[in-house]
Amino acid sequence: MAFLEREEHDACGIVAWVEKGSLGSRENIDHVLHSLHQMRHRAGFVEEEGDGCGILIDLPRTIWEDHLLANNHNPIWAYDARFVVGHFILSNSVGLPLIDFQHTISDVVAKEGFEVLAVIVDAVNSNVLGPGGKSEGLHFVQLALWSQQYDTPDEVEQSCFKLELFIESENIAHVASLSNHSVVYKVRGDSKTLEAYYHDFCSKGLLSRITLGHNRYSTNTTTSTERVQPFSLLGHNGELNTIYRLREESRMLDIPTTLGGSDSQDLNRFIEGLRRRHHFSLLEAFELVFPPIIHEIKRMPSHLQDLYMYMRSILGPFAQGPAAIIARSANEAIFSVDALGLRPLWMVETDTSIIFSSEQGVVPLFEMLHDPRPLSPGEKVYVELKDQMPTVAYSYHEAQQLTYERMKEKYHFAGYRHGIAFGGPPIFGEVQLTPHRIQENSREALMGAFGWDVDDIRILEHHASTGQEPIRSLGFDGPLAVLSDRQQNIADYLKETVAVVTNPAIDREREIEHFSTRVVLGKRKSLLKDTRRDSRKTLHMELQSPFLLGGHDLEEADRYRAIAHKAGTQLLEDVLRYFSISHRDVAEIFPRIEDGESLEEALTRLKSEVIHAAIEGASVIVLDDQLSFTDHNAWLDPALAVSVTHITLRDYTLPNGENARRNSSVIIRSGAIRNLHDVVVMIGLGADAVNPYVYLAGAYSIDGWKGIENAYQALTKGLEKVLSTLGIHEVRGYDRLFSAIGLSEEVAKLLEVKSFFADHSLFSNSEAILVSARERSEKLKQGKIAASRPYQQWPRIWKSAGDAAAGNILYADYSTKLQELEKKQPISLRHLLDLKVQHSSVTPMEQVDLSVGEHALPFVISSMSFGSQGETAFRSYAIAATELDMLSLNGEGGEIKDMLGKYAKNRGHQIASGRFGVNAELCNSVDLLEIKIGQGAKPGEGGHLPGSKVSIKVANARSANQGTDLISPSNNHDIYSIEDLAQMIDELKIVNPRAKVSVKVPVVSGIGTIAVGIAKAGADIIALSGYDGGTGAARAHALKHVGLPIEIGVKVAHEALLESGLRSTVEIWCDGGMKTGVDVVKMVLLGANRVGFGTMAMVAIGCTGCRACHKDTCHVGIATQIETVQQATEHGLKAFVPRSIESAVTQLTHFFTELANETRMLVSQLGASSLQSLVGRSDLLEQTRELDRIHLQDLMIQHVAVQYRYLWNAPRKSSIDVQSITAKLGEQAVSAMAVGNEALYFGATQVQSRERVIGGMLSGSVVRREVRDRKKSLETASIKLTSGSIAGNGFGAYNARGVQLRVEGGAQDGVGKSAMGGKIVVLKGLNQHGQRVNGSVGKGLAYGAQRGIFIIQGNADSRAGIRLSGADIVIGGELSSPIDDSRGALSVTANIKGFAFEYMTDGRALVLGDPGPWICSGMTGGAVYLRIQPAMGLTVEALKRRLAKGAKVSLTSLSSEGVQDVQELLSIYQKELVRSGQQSEAEHISHLVLDPQEHFVMVRPGLEQTDQDIATE
Repeated sequence: MAFLEREEHDACGIVAWVEKGSLGSRENIDHVLHSLHQMRHRAGFVEEEGDGCGILIDLPRTIWEDHLLANNHNPIWAYDARFVVGHFILSNSVGLPLIDFQHTISDVVAKEGFEVLAVIVDAVNSNVLGPGGKSEGLHFVQLALWSQQYDTPDEVEQSCFKLELFIESENIAHVASLSNHSVVYKVRGDSKTLEAYYHDFCSKGLLSRITLGHNRYSTNTTTSTERVQPFSLLGHNGELNTIYRLREESRMLDIPTTLGGSDSQDLNRFIEGLRRRHHFSLLEAFELVFPPIIHEIKRMPSHLQDLYMYMRSILGPFAQGPAAIIARSANEAIFSVDALGLRPLWMVETDTSIIFSSEQGVVPLFEMLHDPRPLSPGEKVYVELKDQMPTVAYSYHEAQQLTYERMKEKYHFAGYRHGIAFGGPPIFGEVQLTPHRIQENSREALMGAFGWDVDDIRILEHHASTGQEPIRSLGFDGPLAVLSDRQQNIADYLKETVAVVTNPAIDREREIEHFSTRVVLGKRKSLLKDTRRDSRKTLHMELQSPFLLGGHDLEEADRYRAIAHKAGTQLLEDVLRYFSISHRDVAEIFPRIEDGESLEEALTRLKSEVIHAAIEGASVIVLDDQLSFTDHNAWLDPALAVSVTHITLRDYTLPNGENARRNSSVIIRSGAIRNLHDVVVMIGLGADAVNPYVYLAGAYSIDGWKGIENAYQALTKGLEKVLSTLGIHEVRGYDRLFSAIGLSEEVAKLLEVKSFFADHSLFSNSEAILVSARERSEKLKQGKIAASRPYQQWPRIWKSAGDAAAGNILYADYSTKLQELEKKQPISLRHLLDLKVQHSSVTPMEQVDLSVGEHALPFVISSMSFGSQGETAFRSYAIAATELDMLSLNGEGGEIKDMLGKYAKNRGHQIASGRFGVNAELCNSVDLLEIKIGQGAKPGEGGHLPGSKVSIKVANARSANQGTDLISPSNNHDIYSIEDLAQMIDELKIVNPRAKVSVKVPVVSGIGTIAVGIAKAGADIIALSGYDGGTGAARAHALKHVGLPIEIGVKVAHEALLESGLRSTVEIWCDGGMKTGVDVVKMVLLGANRVGFGTMAMVAIGCTGCRACHKDTCHVGIATQIETVQQATEHGLKAFVPRSIESAVTQLTHFFTELANETRMLVSQLGASSLQSLVGRSDLLEQTRELDRIHLQDLMIQHVAVQYRYLWNAPRKSSIDVQSITAKLGEQAVSAMAVGNEALYFGATQVQSRERVIGGMLSGSVVRREVRDRKKSLETASIKLTSGSIAGNGFGAYNARGVQLRVEGGAQDGVGKSAMGGKIVVLKGLNQHGQRVNGSVGKGLAYGAQRGIFIIQGNADSRAGIRLSGADIVIGGELSSPIDDSRGALSVTANIKGFAFEYMTDGRALVLGDPGPWICSGMTGGAVYLRIQPAMGLTVEALKRRLAKGAKVSLTSLSSEGVQDVQELLSIYQKELVRSGQQSEAEHISHLVLDPQEHFVMVRPGLEQTDQDIATE
């Protein structure tokens, strides 16, 4: 597999315009083109060339009338269902040469029963294309076809689909569209390019009743036209995190995926295949592919519960990930949002049209008929476009009922709802547990044979004792599997990946309702035939977890069964008995390597056994390792057994034409399932359920039955956490989301995984695996095997490092000792590499320049937050970095107030998911801002600082309250896509134009694609974090098994950026286990500009490496808020040595000075005069060790011919136009302050949503004058946008004190995020009928806002008030009709679309309508006031149903303080209504002011504090 191979990801802006009437128009198309231009900021550009833009419209029959007439055909045919138009694209890389296509196509279409009526070639204007488009060598061919043998529209459509598949499989052309009802026009460019490129756009006959439009934002710079959307039926703004599983399901259903296609293309193909091959309507197909979550199904009426549990059993949640989708097929259209509501999609209605768009502002407020509505999480709106009839739009509740009516005509699914709740034992009677042979050998010996090490046993002990995953500090310091001298299982070579940038991680703890570890065992119903008349129920079983208990012999088997049922699972033995109707229904296969067999022969025998079981009709196949180590059998790694079984079944078609994998579930029973990672690997490779019998027996030996319960709980929670880091919420979608390091190519192919450095991996090829398996058997027989003890480097070097920093030993002695250890037992890839010293051309050391940009040294003290770090350590990092003229970063805990602006040049501030202390003041106090997407040691995870660590100082820095738990979400809730990242970068550059913006990401597979996307988004710096970096606290699982080495990340990112032409625009920084100048130079040679140190900075000031940073018991006063010996004694510490700033700074400066001297010496030995001249010179590295284990040539060779030359760049400019309102406001503020004015007033009318970050530059200018210039600033600024204005994304972001923003119309996402004061008011404006409409806002209202007041007259999209930390919010949208919770989907009719007030730590919020579901999760401070309206169904009980499972809160009557709060907030709201001339609306709520207790209840957090042992910060 190519080292630089990378998948392209994309995001976008989407819009669909649907006419209410039955006729099409040109205006319909023009509206979409205008909307796409208005959402230009949601498209990607390279040198002003757009990444792609397209539209899907009705087949333009008027145009084709003329073409048919010109070709001597009857023009009336254009209106016949048998008439088809194909749009084909040929290019240098896709399709035949044009002349060959023209000679071939007639014969090709004839085979499917079509004749060619007309061919039109290149009716385009190629001159309007940009350089990328022109370089593709494009040809656009339009074909008019006539069906010779099909009469019905459905038959024609099915034939079109077959033809499309054949044309693409033979690489004849890219099929943009081939249909009897619609066509697609698309281009590499933007909407203006699209309109100018196609000649058809000049025709008056280009009409449509419905138009879908798509702006593309690719993470690549070398995109292609065939990737541009819409595809044949949909436009997709999102990313499928489970695309591998969807592709496998597509393969099983005989729906070929697109060769080299994107996730969006394959989703389009899958839904098209369900439509054309399996005869589902578009609505049914969408409900199958995007089924409701279990939590929603539980609320539905019983008949819908039957429906959706059945649909989930025949297919499943295999298309998970952030998504907003617009789709159209024939006379159906559907518009949907993913289950967690991570991408925006608004529904807007005018007198003549219904519009669905990423932004409500594409429709002028003047034209809006009523308030626009954001689609809620999981919601779908269905539209029918029947000929000669008005358009009919169905709400989601109506669409669900319609789905039921259609599906019940085809399938029998009564009773399937019983799978929702676990029903206890499937059978009764005596249970006989499986002997596990542990008595035959000691447990320790058997564990050793199965590959357990001591750390696995320690983790099992923690699981069995606590039910939790262990938390650890300082990262992973053991070797990669390929470098270890201990025996390794295949799973040890695999590193899990996480979601990064283009899709977000999600929060398992706070959004638990959406998570499901459910699995379905047994045969899945066929989609190939109508089973309505077959009322026999296919035997299947739903479990709440893939973990099966049992599988080992214990007394009191009935008690064991009861424990299994309590947990929502079964005993393995009960499952087998349930499915064993006949002896053929369950096949037990015993993977092993028999005496004299090679590994290949053993796997061939396994395949034969699997196929035989499938043919015999086995609905469950159990892979059981019980014959391992018996007689002369050797052990077969379960990863191989599971993968080979899954792939064999997946690729085998049974004699009845059905896919074997859909007919058989796979269960693995293995003693080699040692930990959570092994479980994840088994599931990813294809196991439906796992039975880790040695693990379970070990849990029982630790704490009896409670040990088994705890262990089960720990694995289940851990599995949910793994899913969450990937942006996946249901385990059934998980599939091979990991990659290998040093695993041989032949084994990687058997697993179908990517392996880095797979060539010449002699320690992991089939022969090595066979030798290891036989050695294990022999040692077990001899009693010479036990759990191995893993190697750890830290205990061997921390003292030397500390002594070197303190000056007690020479730095050279420390460095020499470390290098000797690294050569003796390398733990990282770079430890195998040496520098090619240039003995003949050494540069004098005094001539070596280490500077980079404005700094003398290329070192960065990596982000460590105040809260996880004590004050002395925190301050010393900043002081030392300034003295050395290098950089330090503050972490996500804000900044101590007196440090603001003090270290502007040498300090960076981190903006992470918690937004602690992040505001305009923080952003303007430095010249570097770092957006933290994730870190290498715990990628995809947030943090949790317990209240015990939140001292008054920490609280002040984080804009929080003392003693309050502070939760950092798993993801930034304003970054759900690459265009969201670009928006955030713009916001930061608007609020502080002087700042460079860094984006920190963990190294994962696909990092090259991610790096290019970040650079395209406008970042100045890409900070890469390796898996082996340190951290204050993380799950033990994440430290060892998640993410990739930093060496891979730097090399791949550097060369991907070179290849894309963007390397010169960004710096690459890296961190992850760096300890010496040797590390620095190696990383620079691989492509880094600067290198980060975190743990070593701690060691330099006295860290002893005790790995208890998270427990607040640091005895040297670094990772703790304990400052004195007296406080330490009160805290229970037996010893405590506080740090002093003077000594800490001295030791830091000494350490980094010596580090610089070592780096300078190495640069001189390489014959260079500057460090930056060596960036990317990987040819100066050579591998000198472990060549029999792994070959690192891909690290050393240069794959891209382009040479890199470092140039210092000024901060990149924001993409926001200099003529924008926000820019004008910033200029006016600067001018006003220059002449001593204290106030500023500004007004504008009919502002459109392309005006983004309004007020951001104003707030930044005001605060910057105070923080940086130390001069008096404006006292007040008032901005008023009227006459139907709709403010774009980021309205009032980082709002400053005294700044008042007012809009009469609406606003998009991110209103008032990180505000530190002021007032933001969003009111309704007047439409053309004189009615007040809108007043609504998008996602993330007041995210992290610390002060200020927010008045929203209308509704809010999801996650309003998230991480609110001191501001006040009033959301005035009210119920328009009674609610009916019995229908489920509570968010559809809610005034806030879900997840409101998550992670709230302070402030007040008042909601006048339905607050929506899943509210107040993770709330630890503040108060939320909710209205009760019994007459509308909004009762206290209804409000309780809206509280999230993760909400540790109380819902009570108003206290006296609550009464005052409600009256105060309502009075402020009333005044704003009166100011806007809405006297009657103000009077409408007067009775609420008079008697708040009658109409409101309050939500406040409980007093629960987090156990320090599970803290993660």
